[in-house]
Amino acid sequence: MQWLDSIKDAHESIWNTDNPFIQRNFLSALEDHHCINGQTGWQSHYLQADASSLLPSFIKHHSYGEYVFDWSWAEAYQNHGLAYYPKLIIAAPFTPSTGPRIIGQLTTPNALSENIIEHVHTQQLSGAHILFIEPQQQAAFDSRLFHLRRGVQFHWFNRGYESFSAYLATFKSRKRKAVIKERAFLQQNHIEIQRIEGDAITTEHWQFFYHCYQSTYAKRRMQGYLTLNAFKAMQLSMPDNLVLVLASHQQQSLACALYFKDSATLYGRYWGCTHEVPGLHFEVCYYQGIEYCIEKNLKKFDPGTQGEHKISRGFEPIYTHSLHYLAHQGFHDAVGDFVQQENKQLAQYKKQCFDMLPFNEQHLGHCDHND
Repeated sequence: MQWLDSIKDAHESIWNTDNPFIQRNFLSALEDHHCINGQTGWQSHYLQADASSLLPSFIKHHSYGEYVFDWSWAEAYQNHGLAYYPKLIIAAPFTPSTGPRIIGQLTTPNALSENIIEHVHTQQLSGAHILFIEPQQQAAFDSRLFHLRRGVQFHWFNRGYESFSAYLATFKSRKRKAVIKERAFLQQNHIEIQRIEGDAITTEHWQFFYHCYQSTYAKRRMQGYLTLNAFKAMQLSMPDNLVLVLASHQQQSLACALYFKDSATLYGRYWGCTHEVPGLHFEVCYYQGIEYCIEKNLKKFDPGTQGEHKISRGFEPIYTHSLHYLAHQGFHDAVGDFVQQENKQLAQYKKQCFDMLPFNEQHLGHCDHND
């Protein structure tokens, strides 16, 4: 096993992943355009597990851009005079989306967990965290060494709908009318929606998108993690993975959202607007994504983290999974107790969210995801 300081040092033959957020082109864009490394608090530290596999791993000096929130753990370390940073994470940077965390074909699974933990101790890191790992890859990590932490997100599933209207036909009458009214308001006010894919995204589109992207973060007194040049580099190297949705009125741009996609899934990633219009966020970020999935026969739509307002629009509660190891035995045990209790509470929360779905009784029988 070998730890690498740049994606350029990894064997190109490894990449066989469909997921856009751990593709070599995505990670290279982040490195080349100063989203990671330097003074960002993210240090490339890829684990080349063997000749045919790689783990997207990073040394972190803060917890921003992870979306599996461990701020309280960091505060507890500080209160006890201990350093929580630096730490090791295995994740898709800035992306709260479930996907592979082992790229390629791992031929030496038995030694993986032990090597990661040994590295944590030799490098004096506080721990290792494997974020948003897909369930089928969890078995590669020793469950006796890592604590499983769950989260809840809301995803849309394509069950062979022929149209958006056919999808709405599965709703209860009152819920269906609410969505129809919401979309009709925008049509009545002459809001135009465009979907612009890959190579068709122009410099002007990117300028407007990036203004919206940064304004969304500015409202929370933050700055967006990705640079404009990083997005442009992704368009050049992976155009088939990008879809921009643009809303305008009388040729004046109002809002936009950037989606990523692979062969089966659409990922809603970034949104922003220059004018607040009722229902515009739901149209650009959700309804357009659902329509796109139906038209392109994509199986799933992952619109991002949080947002209970997604439930009434048919996004179903699903579990996300992360694995955690802390080098300090006392804190490792305490975190284990914490996530056990948290997981029990999340099970109740997921059930409550499921009960809030807008579907009629016949359709609800298809919706229970116990992943």
